[in-house]
Amino acid sequence: MLKNKYDFMQKITPQMRAVAERVRAWNAAHPERVNDYAADYLEERKFWNEGGPEMVRTEDIDIPGGPHGKVNVRLHYPTDKKDLPILVYTHGGAYTLGNNDTHSRVMRILAEKTGCCVIGVNYVLAPASRFPNPILETVTTVRYFHEHGAEWGLNGNDISLSGDSAGATISFAAMLYLRDEYKEGKDYLTSLLLYYGGYNMREGLSARMWGNDVDEIVMEMAPPYNAGYISEDQLKSPYYDMTMYADLTYDIPPCFICSGECDPLLDGSRVLYEMLNDKGFTCELKLYPGIMHAFLHYSRMLDEAYDAMQSGADFMKRARVIKEGK
Repeated sequence: MLKNKYDFMQKITPQMRAVAERVRAWNAAHPERVNDYAADYLEERKFWNEGGPEMVRTEDIDIPGGPHGKVNVRLHYPTDKKDLPILVYTHGGAYTLGNNDTHSRVMRILAEKTGCCVIGVNYVLAPASRFPNPILETVTTVRYFHEHGAEWGLNGNDISLSGDSAGATISFAAMLYLRDEYKEGKDYLTSLLLYYGGYNMREGLSARMWGNDVDEIVMEMAPPYNAGYISEDQLKSPYYDMTMYADLTYDIPPCFICSGECDPLLDGSRVLYEMLNDKGFTCELKLYPGIMHAFLHYSRMLDEAYDAMQSGADFMKRARVIKEGK
């Protein structure tokens, strides 16, 4: 029962509480969200994407390939230098929400802090496009810029992947797909920056005790899996439930794994870290006490959002040193 859960408003930080109060006020003022949740999500995210770093250039393009014949991506150039490293970013939104606009500020901050050209994958959302299509669109993006990066002033041999929530899950799955299906990535993937992904692990303390009307991940009120995204006969795919069915014993790039401690998906991050760390892979787990799910969005009001992205950038630099030393 919901009343058995943590009283999350008493456990989050003052800044996180201010964010939660603002989200609740928005929801209360927009009852139409019940009828058109996707449109309301796009409108609500406009506030959180105002301001932030200015890019030297931002460009939307379609690249060939993928399950739909083309993939729409957005390139954020933080500088006019040539041979920039690449960070392919896949946005969150439970596979059904979001785009490169809803995550614009996150990508621009990451571009500024990492020095990478951040390439946002504007994958086709469920239910119009289902598993594994967002993974394949991310894989197509990585492979295209590995082969054609120089044409865009980019270093196709220095590619990292990142994402938040469902986007982190997609990013990790894309790395596995590149490794397993194409036998590539080991030489040109530098790191993964994974922000509060679930890796499709649903049970555990965090799933039972967190989740609320603000982050809207109330698992006890949801079906056992996202039927709009994936069918029941696909649940054992290594690119869906990765900590159960994927082989995590070889060729995993350095991984920065980050979550708030008040996140219902927290246990997924912890389990992934323990599995990778046990096998000797370079990985780091960074947890923020008193911080909820989706906190990268809230950098206008939340210091931890900036710190998490800076920490990811610092990890990427260390991963690059390791890669260049091999």
